[in-house]
Amino acid sequence: MDERTRRIGENEALFRDVNDRIERVSAALQVTSERIAILCECGDQSCTERIEIVLPEYERVRGDSALFFVRPGHELPHVEDVVERSGEYFVVRKKPGGPAELAHDRDD
Repeated sequence: MDERTRRIGENEALFRDVNDRIERVSAALQVTSERIAILCECGDQSCTERIEIVLPEYERVRGDSALFFVRPGHELPHVEDVVERSGEYFVVRKKPGGPAELAHDRDD
């Protein structure tokens, strides 16, 4: 895996870690809304865009370590494929090899 691909994967894993914390805090505080605001999980370290999503959808996608939420236009075709499209977000799957392995290794 080249350095750029590794860095993209690390950025995505970092955003996923933050989103997992958001989900846990929402659950701990017993937030009554089923919607949470997560960060876009794209590979751009400077991206701060948010995605509003229902909690069950977050948990469903998060159940697969190779899947990530990104804003439309933030997908990176050389490391991932769009597998689901919604108005506010895309779900992308890491391609086999380095990016998918890195996502799996960083998964809790």
